[in-house]
Amino acid sequence: ENIAFGSVFSTRQANLTFPIFGEVFEISDDLKSGKFVKKGSILAKLDNFNQFAALSDLEIQLSLNKSQIDEIQSEIGSDEVQLKELEMQLKIRKKQMSRVSNMIKKKASTDSALDEIQLAVSNAKSLILVRKQNVNRLSFKIEQLSLSNQRLLISIKRAKKSIEDTILKAPFDGSLSNINLAVGENVSSAKFIGNLSDLNFLEVSFNVPSQVFAKFDKIINKEVLVTWEQGSEEVSNLKGIISRRDALVNPQDGGGKIFAVLPKPSSDFSLIPPGAFVKVKYPVGILNNVIRLPEEALYEGSAVFVIADGRAKKRTVNIVHKEPGFVYVQGNLNENENAIVSRLAGIGEGMKVEIRK
Repeated sequence: ENIAFGSVFSTRQANLTFPIFGEVFEISDDLKSGKFVKKGSILAKLDNFNQFAALSDLEIQLSLNKSQIDEIQSEIGSDEVQLKELEMQLKIRKKQMSRVSNMIKKKASTDSALDEIQLAVSNAKSLILVRKQNVNRLSFKIEQLSLSNQRLLISIKRAKKSIEDTILKAPFDGSLSNINLAVGENVSSAKFIGNLSDLNFLEVSFNVPSQVFAKFDKIINKEVLVTWEQGSEEVSNLKGIISRRDALVNPQDGGGKIFAVLPKPSSDFSLIPPGAFVKVKYPVGILNNVIRLPEEALYEGSAVFVIADGRAKKRTVNIVHKEPGFVYVQGNLNENENAIVSRLAGIGEGMKVEIRK
């Protein structure tokens, strides 16, 4: 196993804000850092007088439009009844005109009588045309009002959404942090109110050296032990499962970040909260043909000294892995050679040394 240090965080975290501008009217007692809240819990409210006033005005306009439509439909119904009467009168006038025409042929009537009947027919046609035009005009008016109602309904939905936006609710179950809000404060969508972290999605991230990062496939799905410490005392610990690695490599040492999933808490709080700085014990995988030496044995970053015939001999090595206090190396080292593990100032090639036990 190896030891690294990292931090616990939630992969499901929300920054709480109001989507609209307004004055804070009410704050829930639950809106406090460290408080656990359920999904849908009301956390705060803005003054919604203007939003309700706008909604009422739109609903009144919609009612007026509907009333106008009812009135116009009643007028159309009346005109249609009158149209039937006028059409019936037109038929009667036409029959009269036909009879008068026949009577004139028989010298039983006069041309002036025929003129009167023709004028009556013309007037009846004019009245029918006016009524039809009025019905068409009123029908177009209803269509315009109906389109206006559709627009009002959309505006009403928008107004209701604006009212909903005056209420800040918890988007999911979680723990609150960094809360900063006061009654009477004017807020906008840019105002950060606090964080909400879902404790069911806790992970730990920690950095590993390049040798482990490059062979990530050897440790994926392996178990890690995460310990939260206060000074030298252990506060709590959890076991996690390595799930993935970061896409980017640390340009300084070639290592990278590893992520491990922590278990879901059985209650409203986690044994290790988000933001905690923790110690992580993780497997290093299989290291073949390596030698484990104390860190003090390493000189100039990539060399060790061995003792041959009572003198120091410098050997270049390749560091395969590091862990606290020790390094795993490969290089020109032979079995049963004695490495110098004490830090000696001024040591160099060929320096005479003595082995003390």
